[in-house]
Amino acid sequence: MLRLLITVPFLLVLIIFSACNQDSVTIWFLDWSWKSSVGVLTLIVAAAFFILGALSVWFAELRQRGRARRAEQQVRVLEDQAAELRRQQAETYNPPAQTPVQAPAHTQGAALPPYREAPLP
Repeated sequence: MLRLLITVPFLLVLIIFSACNQDSVTIWFLDWSWKSSVGVLTLIVAAAFFILGALSVWFAELRQRGRARRAEQQVRVLEDQAAELRRQQAETYNPPAQTPVQAPAHTQGAALPPYREAPLP
């Protein structure tokens, strides 16, 4: 919206300027010369700079798209790693029902000592 508020008045001024300045002038560039109106010359210069601006934005956007693609690929890899870690964690804390959990051999049959509170002074 802000772009339109800037672009539309600029284009209106440019078109009005081109329409009002129809006097023919000789334009020289190195060894070449041609006759054209100031308004047409203004429109040609504006179109050339518009194309240059569009190309520069396009090149910048290509770079941003490449960075976004790499970031999305990294997110997918990290999501896969997180899912694998969650699966491993679930298997660790919730072992399958087929294998019963047994206490280590050194703790089998050993009773825990009774809990005693320390006397108060």
